[in-house]
Amino acid sequence: MNSSRNVLGAVIGGLVASVGALAGEQDSYLSIPSKGGIWRLDAQTGQVTPFALGLGIPFYGFFEQGEPGGDLIIPDRLFGAVFRIDPAGVISIVSAAGLLSTVVTATPAPGGGLAASDLTSNRVVLVDTVTGQQTLIHDEFTSGGLLVGPGGLAYAPDGTLYVANNVGNTIVRIAPGGAITTFSDSPLIQTPGGVAIDGAGNLFCAMYASDRIVRFRLDTGEAEPFAGPHPMMDSPNDLKLSRSGGLLTTTRNSSLLRIDATGQIDVILHDPTLGEIDGIAVPEDATPCSGSFVAYGNGLAGVSNDAPRLSALFSPCPGADVALEFRGIAPGAPTALFIGTAPAAIPFYGGTLLVNPAGPFVVVPFTHPGGDLVLPFTLAADPVWVGAQLFMQYAAAEPTAPQGVALSNGLHETIGS
Repeated sequence: MNSSRNVLGAVIGGLVASVGALAGEQDSYLSIPSKGGIWRLDAQTGQVTPFALGLGIPFYGFFEQGEPGGDLIIPDRLFGAVFRIDPAGVISIVSAAGLLSTVVTATPAPGGGLAASDLTSNRVVLVDTVTGQQTLIHDEFTSGGLLVGPGGLAYAPDGTLYVANNVGNTIVRIAPGGAITTFSDSPLIQTPGGVAIDGAGNLFCAMYASDRIVRFRLDTGEAEPFAGPHPMMDSPNDLKLSRSGGLLTTTRNSSLLRIDATGQIDVILHDPTLGEIDGIAVPEDATPCSGSFVAYGNGLAGVSNDAPRLSALFSPCPGADVALEFRGIAPGAPTALFIGTAPAAIPFYGGTLLVNPAGPFVVVPFTHPGGDLVLPFTLAADPVWVGAQLFMQYAAAEPTAPQGVALSNGLHETIGS
């Protein structure tokens, strides 16, 4: 697989680098209620120092878009307010009281302002960050009882807002037009906390009660464990997607962790003197990666009677750690990944070739034991790749399959900025 990985990385991103640090090399800002505010973790020295004190129970916040060093927006569960903290650590009020009483999450809204979840009043509220004006998105009554202790929030690229019900153990979605429906009531949802959505159609949620990160497919709602349990992942709280790929989560046992595309966990910080760390925000992640992986076309079923599936993890941008996923390959089947710069719809062994072989076209052959394979790689950091588009599909030789071959769906990658 090493030779396949090198060819794949060269085609997709220029040069393969080792799967490296995600956001541990950037200064991080931690919500620490027992210390009364926000503390700064210096990425170079590993020192944690006070940044902004005088808060009650600061929770899941974010840095506003713009150059690193912009304002930090923090909800406060105790004071029922959303605060702004400038680069000097000076605190001011964005919005307080009114529809907010135990606000736990603030996330930037696509049209401006922010969405905030209020745990005990069962509300999700839109807040104007300039005027402080509050507008109800949904509450317990307008949602038909679907909001039950809302906590983590995240917007998908299409503007749909996903809400993790910390008390109700469900995840609901609110369409841009306001319609609210249940997205998942999987038994894997156990006191959900922070939510993160990538550009590859994945939703990740921290499960406080089960010490896991669970992954959901946005298109199907399929849920599966992604990371944990782990000795340092004791009741994960907030969850953020890093621009450089991977996830960041904070825990009850005073830890900040990073999680790569294979679900492996690295400890960035563990300091029992801090107490529970509720939230994490990183200035460089204020502007999310605009890259995407989008599935297209239909595959061809092999011996399993199901078409293999090609999917991805995380958002592709220069320098980002991402991964391709191969699912449903028969054990030992010779497999080839097709990579090109244009899509196609060409009859092929009873199925459809979804990558155009007439233009630049690469075939990467490999064989593996079968089942599911995650292939992580790092995109080259050169910004010249921004806007590049690639189309991928894989084929597996399965002699006992009806057509002797199985084909995956296509996957369209756009490298963002």
